[in-house]
Amino acid sequence: MNELTCCPYCRGDFRIKEVECSRCQTQIKGHFKTNRFHMFNPEELLFIEFFLKNEGNIKLMEKDLGISYPTVKSRLKSITKTLGYTSTESKANDRITILNELSEGKINIKEAMKNLGEYK
Repeated sequence: MNELTCCPYCRGDFRIKEVECSRCQTQIKGHFKTNRFHMFNPEELLFIEFFLKNEGNIKLMEKDLGISYPTVKSRLKSITKTLGYTSTESKANDRITILNELSEGKINIKEAMKNLGEYK
């Protein structure tokens, strides 16, 4: 059975309105939330599964998946970004950009303070 993680036509999120038990065929209708992992395609879900199996050990991830360290890190970064998390490195780069814009006169102090407040 193929997994559908999003609409194959527009890539939009699904709204689940009905579910059915595969054993007894009990049907339940309503509006149901999906979990956050519905956002990932099957390849990303497999990567997450291997990450959990290997308890986050990147060396084991490299060995199991036959990919390089930078590839593992890149996929992890993509997955964490999809979940809405940003790395501290990314936040630091954003802060530096804001401060550079301030020093170059592209934004004023009020705008800089507002923008920096978003990166607490």
